[in-house]
Amino acid sequence: MRMMAMCSTVWRLNLLFVAAFLFVIAGGTGAAARAGSLAESPSAYLAAHAEDAIAWQTWDGEALAGAGREDRLIFLTLGYAACHWCHVLARTTLKDAGVLAALDKDYVSILVDREERPDLDRHFSDAMLAMTGQSGYPALFVLTPDGVPVFSSGYLAATPEYGKPGLLEVLRGLTGMWRGERGALLANAETNRAWLRANATPDLSATEEDVAFDARADAVRQWRRAFDTVHGGFGHEPKFLRPDLLSFLLDEAVRRGDKELLRMTVFSLDHMAAGGVRDQLGGAFYRYAVDRFWQLPHFEIMLDENAWMALAYLRVYRATAAPRHAAVARGILDDLLHRFRLENGALAASLDAESGGEEGGYYLWAADGIRAALGAEQADDFIAAYLGERGILRLAAPPEKLVSVEEKYVAQREKLLRARETRVAPRRDDKLLTPSNAVALMAFADAVVILGDEKYLAAAKSILARLLPAYPEIEGLAHSRREGRESESRFLSDYAFLALALLHLFETDFDVSRLDTARALMTAALQKFQPEPGTPFRTVAGADADEIAARIDLDENGAPSANAAALEALYRLALFGAGGTFEEEARAISAGLAGYLRDNAAHAPGLLAALNYAPGDAREIVIAGNPAGADTKALLHEVYTRPLTGIVIAIVSPNAPRDQADWPLLAGRPLLAERATAYVCKNRLCNLPVDNPQDLAAQLDELLGAVP
Repeated sequence: MRMMAMCSTVWRLNLLFVAAFLFVIAGGTGAAARAGSLAESPSAYLAAHAEDAIAWQTWDGEALAGAGREDRLIFLTLGYAACHWCHVLARTTLKDAGVLAALDKDYVSILVDREERPDLDRHFSDAMLAMTGQSGYPALFVLTPDGVPVFSSGYLAATPEYGKPGLLEVLRGLTGMWRGERGALLANAETNRAWLRANATPDLSATEEDVAFDARADAVRQWRRAFDTVHGGFGHEPKFLRPDLLSFLLDEAVRRGDKELLRMTVFSLDHMAAGGVRDQLGGAFYRYAVDRFWQLPHFEIMLDENAWMALAYLRVYRATAAPRHAAVARGILDDLLHRFRLENGALAASLDAESGGEEGGYYLWAADGIRAALGAEQADDFIAAYLGERGILRLAAPPEKLVSVEEKYVAQREKLLRARETRVAPRRDDKLLTPSNAVALMAFADAVVILGDEKYLAAAKSILARLLPAYPEIEGLAHSRREGRESESRFLSDYAFLALALLHLFETDFDVSRLDTARALMTAALQKFQPEPGTPFRTVAGADADEIAARIDLDENGAPSANAAALEALYRLALFGAGGTFEEEARAISAGLAGYLRDNAAHAPGLLAALNYAPGDAREIVIAGNPAGADTKALLHEVYTRPLTGIVIAIVSPNAPRDQADWPLLAGRPLLAERATAYVCKNRLCNLPVDNPQDLAAQLDELLGAVP
């Protein structure tokens, strides 16, 4: 079941511990914590804390065993390199002498990079949400020696402020309970353990009514109600980008011929692109807006989120043909290539929210600074067009004017970019994350065919060469790499998102090795991560019954879940003819998810989008012809320029064998009049073949809703 923010039992437990902070602590000495070296970690976040006065350890069996052996509670912190409040915590609370003494005396301290360990991140973030009603970073926990949370909080100062307890009080209070009221503390921990274990696996029971329920329509209804009709997006503040949701709604608008839903989605994307939540000079998006108006951002820039945003703007460009949407997509991708690209051709994980110790300082402009960079004559117009609240650039004109305004001020924007590059730049987290790079690969591959720019194909191939150094073999896959080091853990997200990226790349360059490798990845995923046939996948491999290892994550938080990517990859591979097992697994997983989706449709747009590739909804488009031929390209153009959902595309050589056992969809097909010929099919039953763009356009338009 979905983790509930107001899980009353666990919430009461956290309140109990807040009360316990006033407990008078007995003195005493404890064994010194085992020093843990983080310097060799592939995580820049962990390596940056290697010289801390706190004896940080990484999350592993040795650290947990040490806590048990020394009879100590665990102080756990989850964060990541670009996190502003993580930096504030490190500079202030975690340098306080009292906090340092308490940790050294009574705690085993563990530091986790949430990006490097998504299994721990999701487990403890869900616990935090249930215990406090909110989640975020840094995430602070006190755990029993065997890893069960008994306290959770976001940022805390060392001493009380703004009505919140200080971390020193928390540490002393819980130490007092551990020594004097251990039975009560352990009883509460067992309640938390049972709750976490029960929520590690979603309820996968489904009735006939669940199967018949239209979860996609239900999700659309719910998000219509949450839509902000004035500023776009959903809810009030803070405002998150939600590219997964916007892409789903866009596809549903097209699939259903729903003009109002299309307008709602376009309206949201337009206001986000024009707002302060987008770096108006660089092109990428910040993580979220703290206000309702998309004006005041939280300044960290994340690779994965921007890759998903690029995909969303590419999608909406195909639906609207509006140049502004292409410009925003191109701006994101070019900014990623400019500021995120590593020497090896892959992309870094993030850019810090801070520069020079100030959040957002790199991006802010005073009017005098603009005048100094542009000269008084050019500056005033630019200030009127762009300068917003608190020195944040945003578009003053209506969002529809984005392209004309950018073109008008192209020289001024370039001057300001050059001036900005003389400032202290935000730190870059140079670790290579496989799932994030895989999504970027998808975006670059789609940009090749939607924007018609071959430079993005080179970028996609460069990323692939780093994700799988022995391509097309999959043995070299790693979740995280940095400075010649790589993480030991592998996750479902590594396999599923890379398989999906390879399918996007195949539909760009039609290299059949992309299909072969995607099939190998998903075959391995079925073997490593599926607890039993026909069920969704675990986050981590193995059959361990531990509540963390047993987790099956389905809910989404701004991006499709790994299970959503895996389901879509299975369906798409089945459409190409990967083998009956893939379709059987996809169908069985979908059927088992029916009950979950009936209760949680709004929270799983990626899973719902994957259903577009189920055989009853999907279409196969095959073009027989020379890939380099003008006639083939003309037919492909008709496919690429339409916002089709649930389709797979293939080009087959006119000389391909008719009996293609390996990939049946790639079997040879006859040409009409010796010209490239298109076949539009459903479940391998095809319309009449056509050999000119006009006739293909007519068939494709029949697949679309009546959305202009």
